[in-house]
Amino acid sequence: MRQWFCASLMGAILVSPLLASQADAGEPHTEGRTQISCSQLDQEVGDEGEQWFRRSLMAERCHAFQVVALRLGMGSLRTFLFEHRIDDGQEQENIQFLDGPAETVEHKGHSPGLWWTGQSEGAPHLASIDDTVEQLQKHYDFSLIARDIVAGRKAVVLDITPRDTQRYPHRLWLDVASGLPLRQQLLNAQGYAVDTVQIVRIDSLVRSSDTLYLQESEGDVTPETAWQPDWLPQGFYRQPAALDVTLNGARLQREIYSDGLATMSIFAGPVSDENALREGVHQLGNFRAAARRVPHDNQTWQVIAVGALPAEVLTHVVSRVRLQGDTQTGQ
Repeated sequence: MRQWFCASLMGAILVSPLLASQADAGEPHTEGRTQISCSQLDQEVGDEGEQWFRRSLMAERCHAFQVVALRLGMGSLRTFLFEHRIDDGQEQENIQFLDGPAETVEHKGHSPGLWWTGQSEGAPHLASIDDTVEQLQKHYDFSLIARDIVAGRKAVVLDITPRDTQRYPHRLWLDVASGLPLRQQLLNAQGYAVDTVQIVRIDSLVRSSDTLYLQESEGDVTPETAWQPDWLPQGFYRQPAALDVTLNGARLQREIYSDGLATMSIFAGPVSDENALREGVHQLGNFRAAARRVPHDNQTWQVIAVGALPAEVLTHVVSRVRLQGDTQTGQ
């Protein structure tokens, strides 16, 4: 496996799990806006796992906070400062990595943690909290399994277990007082943690009393590409995202898909022998990539699927990507 290619590929797909694992927040939207009523955090939470998960989605939006967290995974340990601010009903987020290469990521308005779901007529829309929980319950079971202490705060432990073999389990430690996720783990099929994000210090935590509004902007669209996956795991919907990435000189189109919890990127484009990933399944830290080469329009195209999903799922996805003008998908 070419290490330089895999490093570039991971940089193109991965964002902080603190953002990526949390799907969305909000009430049903009207006129292109999803609103979040932070006063609902005052409602009593029962013993049902999905109720705690719903509270965590709202808490992550409705609190301004600054935390120091660590990520253990992909063969390394990274520490970062994560800040979430609320200004006039709009969110702002900043991630500053405290070790390794200097890197800062800032977002204003929509967070990359938001996700879009489908409708009966096929048109996507920005999901509300209720949309998110309803969709995820079709594919995961939610259960409280224990109580614990994380970063000096009382927490409940929530297991999110898939109902099928097309995705992996997750485990969350949720702050009893605020509902914020204090620790989150991606588990493999055997139940072992392969990726962990944990808050180790909370420097400030202030709950907003505002109603937050998430606007569906003109940029939140899914432009057409020269290819299309003919098979996806159940419940996965395409997400608005930048289309083109350059990996060691190869210009590839990218599409991102999510079920609201798990995320997968698909890349496709013409390649040469020098910048192609060999066919088959590759381990990228704790993530996997499935690669396939396809003859198309007198060129060699490569199709790659990357994500924290079982290898057989990624392999089946790339085998069923149809390029424009082709009449048959892969076998």
